[in-house]
Amino acid sequence: MISVPKEKKTVEVLGVAEVPAIEPQRLGQFDTQITYRVDPLHVFTFRVPQTNMNAQQITDAVKKDYAKRKGIVGMQVEV
Repeated sequence: MISVPKEKKTVEVLGVAEVPAIEPQRLGQFDTQITYRVDPLHVFTFRVPQTNMNAQQITDAVKKDYAKRKGIVGMQVEV
């Protein structure tokens, strides 16, 4: 049986940086790299192919990234 926690989390954005894109077809362009902490043991970094993001865009991007991860983070599996 697998159970997934359903409580809401407050995350802390640790850093936002513009970094060179890593995809060959996007050479010369930049991404925004966002690092956030869910708790002391779970720190995540992801990239968004966009620059000059405002606070609301960063918040939305973090929510979207965490929504993909929250089914895994804190998951408990009975064996």
